Amino acid sequence: MKTLISLVAVACFAGAAFAQQTNPSKAQDSENSAVEATVREFERAVQEFNRDKANSSLTLDARWIENSRPVRFDDEWQPVEKLRAAGIRIAFRVHDFESHVQGNVAWVTLTLDGTFTRNSEGAKNPPHTQAVGECFGTAASDPCESHITFVESEVLVKTSSGWKIALGHTSALPKGKK
Repeated sequence: MKTLISLVAVACFAGAAFAQQTNPSKAQDSENSAVEATVREFERAVQEFNRDKANSSLTLDARWIENSRPVRFDDEWQPVEKLRAAGIRIAFRVHDFESHVQGNVAWVTLTLDGTFTRNSEGAKNPPHTQAVGECFGTAASDPCESHITFVESEVLVKTSSGWKIALGHTSALPKGKK
């Protein structure tokens, strides 16, 4: 009888330990999904030229590094506005997404294949507005399409309203590198 009680106790302890081990992985998967959703929402907001929506994915003191020292994301928004004013449409394809969650902090890397398109309607906008990539230097009256691949890394923190991006870094890859 004592052996039976010991076996039941060991089985219960092992079951509890197993449950604790499997639940964190489900929780981890859930956190990874929430982090990925925040980053995808941010990228979609940039692509849609929706500054308020992009800012809602950021902490209040978020910083961005893109060909500069760390600056507020709002300070990086002016080039995006210039693209919109020039009638350039942005389409991002997000891939190679990798996230790591450690408590209330997450680190994410991803690749963005960006397509920047200026059609003849957009080409009617002011000629002083510069475009990107292959469109740079073309006459503003000419339609064009440019393809640029970016690599991003972001640090997110978990807040009372969900995951928010606290730091982002974007690098454009040289043409032909992916």
